[in-house]
Amino acid sequence: MQQEEELSPDELTALLSSYMPEIPGYRVLRRIGKGGMSQVYLGVQESLDRQVAIKVMSPAALTDEISKQRFEHEARTIAKLEHPCIVGIHEVGRTRQGLLYYVLPYLAKGHLGQRDFTQDEERAVEVLRSLLSALEYAHARGIVHRDVKAENVLFDNADRPLLTDFGIALSKRDSTRITTAGLAVGSGGYMAPEQARGEVVDGRADLYSVGVLAFELLTGHLPFQAADPLALALMHAQDPVPRLAPEKRHWQPFIDRAMAKSPDNRYRNAQQMLGALNQIATGKRTEPVIDPGKLKGLVERWWKPVLATTSAVLLATLAILWLMDGQQTAEPPAGDFFTVEDTPPAPLPAPEPAAIAEPSPAADAEAPAETAPGPAPASGEPRPAFDQVRAEVATTTLDYDPTRPGARELSAARRQIERQRLSLPPGDNAMDSLRAARQVAPREPALLRLSDEVIAYYSTRVVAAVQAGDDGAARQHYDRAAPFAAEMDRLEGKPWLEMREALPPLLLARLESGLEAMDAESVATTKVLAAALDVSPASLEPAWSKAVELPKAGDTLPDNAVAMVLVRAPRGSSAGLGAMRSEVTRAEYAAFASATRRPAARCRNRVVPISLKKRTWDDPGFSQSGNHPVACVSFDDAEAYAQWLSRRTGLSYRLPTLAEWSPLADYRGSGNACSDGRIDCGSEGTVNASQGPLSPLGLAGLRGNVREWTSNCTRGCQRRLAAGLGWRDSAERSSPAQSNDFDADTGLDDLGFRLVREVSAAELGVR
Repeated sequence: MQQEEELSPDELTALLSSYMPEIPGYRVLRRIGKGGMSQVYLGVQESLDRQVAIKVMSPAALTDEISKQRFEHEARTIAKLEHPCIVGIHEVGRTRQGLLYYVLPYLAKGHLGQRDFTQDEERAVEVLRSLLSALEYAHARGIVHRDVKAENVLFDNADRPLLTDFGIALSKRDSTRITTAGLAVGSGGYMAPEQARGEVVDGRADLYSVGVLAFELLTGHLPFQAADPLALALMHAQDPVPRLAPEKRHWQPFIDRAMAKSPDNRYRNAQQMLGALNQIATGKRTEPVIDPGKLKGLVERWWKPVLATTSAVLLATLAILWLMDGQQTAEPPAGDFFTVEDTPPAPLPAPEPAAIAEPSPAADAEAPAETAPGPAPASGEPRPAFDQVRAEVATTTLDYDPTRPGARELSAARRQIERQRLSLPPGDNAMDSLRAARQVAPREPALLRLSDEVIAYYSTRVVAAVQAGDDGAARQHYDRAAPFAAEMDRLEGKPWLEMREALPPLLLARLESGLEAMDAESVATTKVLAAALDVSPASLEPAWSKAVELPKAGDTLPDNAVAMVLVRAPRGSSAGLGAMRSEVTRAEYAAFASATRRPAARCRNRVVPISLKKRTWDDPGFSQSGNHPVACVSFDDAEAYAQWLSRRTGLSYRLPTLAEWSPLADYRGSGNACSDGRIDCGSEGTVNASQGPLSPLGLAGLRGNVREWTSNCTRGCQRRLAAGLGWRDSAERSSPAQSNDFDADTGLDDLGFRLVREVSAAELGVR
């Protein structure tokens, strides 16, 4: 749609406040939310008849064209995020007034801030797990959310939490910023200190916000609260993290690290933070939980009693040792702890050597091995008191050398390749591990070999999908492999080169097959796939150039008597189909009536069937010119006209079947019925047959003006079907592809017709 002249930000703001915005393809119902940067509306996507949320950006948020283009680019990047815990973006665009908008699923079950999890730690853990999983996925793709807060966590119909509002997110790979330099973006109650200062942030700022959100879930309130945004920012930057209640102190180390003032002191990434969260969920603690205030009180209260007790124990021990030393030769009293029997004990069995298990890639720790007991004492000698004690030593065996850079990441990649975890799940896949290894060991030979293994997996599947005709799978595998191969500098590696060599012959064969069958659709699909797979057109010659010669839907047919459009190209031995560009006009029908002296059929008003006024095709009850579509003609009249035109031209014209007519009207219009045709537009009668926007195939009048006869019948063919909309129809109560049955010998003042004919490949000059 052509964009109107843009208004000023103030004018646009006033416009948004006064009426619902017009979004092409959507019916806006009402406003359901308003924020500092956008307004949110509930709408219906007309093509799918589903409710959606439409977020229209505030005119003051994006004031110049450069910032708008950056926003559109970033929104399209975010729309590519496909994760079960991220709300996707359906569409990004601009209104006729230049307002930017994007369309989201409508989630009506509210946001996290409307729920109370203070007494449900298990559910709070589930929510945090979902958010960290979503952030881990987004961070791995260079996207920082920058506004994680309770209001941006929505619940779907299955009550699952989903992270939304990536609208102000920025790619960390892009140094440009939508906001003015030094201007912080985000919500003050959740904002990391470095973000509040307007500094460039990374994913650790999102982890800070998750820490704030965790505190809020546990306590029911934010850790820092202030009426002044500057004071709130200073509290985040300077004040210590508040202490949790005693029953929730096991969360304190998690919160303290997540909300560390410096990003370097926080969790390194969402995966590490998720691991710490899982330890809380399973009852484990990574750090001792000690309240400094209570520790000080305990020391002040108990240091004297503890010191006295310790001194008494020490003196008693010294006295016992002195007495034992003086009585070594005396007979010890019976029943004493240190007494040994006169009969020497049976000798202990000789210990077997401890078995050493081979290292396993799937586990880093082996079972503890028992140490052999000491040698048995000579006969008659007292056995040491703790001779029966066995010590256990835990042996940790690594399958990599921890001193070598990148060894740990490469070891993880090997395991992930064995388990077919190549690009998913987020945070535990071979691609991410190899990327991490390349950061610290770019020249490691194993890095190249393992990268080629991953690329080979996808490249072979790209080739197999092309052979099977599964273009979607081919693009999906290629889109995963191509960025990785470029990032790992393996575009010259053997797997990638073998795939590049295999693709042109396969695509060339598909093009030639499509050309032979005159299948323009197949040829066009193959060309699209070749472009998606970066296959050069030069490698697909001469078929690539010959494909331009194929007739395609929308081409004009060389009919002299009437303007015809090719709506279905010939395919193999099947003929194509041509249709009149517009309905048969009153002037064209008048020539037929004059030549054949055919009497006018009965005609009635569909709204008022009984009328004293007689209506005919040359006097339908409203004013018409010769270029208006003829109305008040019966099915029999339309059939007679087709036969007359066929005799005159030597071509076989006929009425279309309903199956042929309906797809012609099934396209996405402007959303304005009056712009698409003549439907309840406030005036009676028809307009010029060629008036209004054309369909994608170049046909006029499919969305109104007059309805059209088809060759289908019902009730023993006493009634004939007419399709589409006429000027008497209401867009709210009608569908462009609807059909109704009428008497074959009677006309209506909003019913006309157009003709179609078969088109052969020879007629189009295709051999």
